[in-house]
Amino acid sequence: MRPRRTDIDIEPLSDGIWRLNEYDFVNCFLITGTDSACLIDAGAGVADIAAVVKTITDLPLKVLITHAHADHVGGAVWFKEAYIHAKDRRSGWDCMRAYQRAYFLYSHPYKRKTHHVPYSVCLQRDHRPALLDLREGDVFDLGGRTIETFLTPGHTPGSVIFRDSLTGDLFTGDNVNPMVTLHFPRGETVETWLAGARRTLALAGEGRIYVGHGDQPLPKSWLEENIAFAESLVKKGNRSGGKTRIAKGEEKLPCLKYRQNRVANGKQTKEHGK
Repeated sequence: MRPRRTDIDIEPLSDGIWRLNEYDFVNCFLITGTDSACLIDAGAGVADIAAVVKTITDLPLKVLITHAHADHVGGAVWFKEAYIHAKDRRSGWDCMRAYQRAYFLYSHPYKRKTHHVPYSVCLQRDHRPALLDLREGDVFDLGGRTIETFLTPGHTPGSVIFRDSLTGDLFTGDNVNPMVTLHFPRGETVETWLAGARRTLALAGEGRIYVGHGDQPLPKSWLEENIAFAESLVKKGNRSGGKTRIAKGEEKLPCLKYRQNRVANGKQTKEHGK
C-alpha cells in the first residue's frame, strides 16, 4: 500500500521561481530576490508549506494571497501573517478554519484517495494568522526584482494578480485559469471578470501566465478565446443559451462556468430569468 503523502512537489521554473504543488492539485509560487522572498498563495494548508519553503530559502518571506478560497489561503495557517485584499479578508478568515480545509479534501475525493490523506491532517494546524491589507498598486521589493499587485475582481471580489518585474511573468490565482469559475458564492459577473481578463492579457506582454491549477504556463491564446466568448455573452445578454464551452477540435476551450443571472450587472436576462 502506498504510504500516506502529506508533502508538496517542488518544481524549479526559472529565474528564482519555484512552483509548489500540493497534492497534484493547487499551485503556489515561491519567488526569491537578493534580499527577501515571497510566496504567492499558500495552498490548502493540509501539508506544511512553511517547512517546504524553508528547504528552498531562508530569506525573509512575505505571503501574498490571490483570493480567499480554502485551497489558496488555507496554507496561511503555517505562517504568522499574510497579505490579502480587504474585499476578501472576511472570507479569508473563514477559509483558514480546519473544517474548510477538510472540505477541500472532501470536494476532491480522488486526490484524498490517491495520496491516502485522512481528514484528520487538517487539524494538525489550528491557527489563524494576521491578515494584512493588500491593495492595488502595492509593490514588494525582493532585491533585484519587485512584485506588483493588480486588482482583477471576478472569481472573487478581491481577486488580485501579481507581476514579477524581472521576468514579466504574471501569477493569476484562479481569476485566469484553465477553467474560469464565477458561479461560486461571492463570484462576480461575467462583465466584471471580462474587464480584469482584458487587463491581465495586456499586462502579460511577453511574460508567462502562471495559474492556480493545471499545467504551466497558460497559453495566451486560451485567454484571448475566453475573452471573446465572454464578450459574446455580455453582448447577447446570454441569449446564446448559456453554453459554457466552445469546441476546439478534441479539446473544449475556452471554459467559463457562470450563473446565468451573473452575465452583466448581476441582472437576470428576460430569456433565462426565473
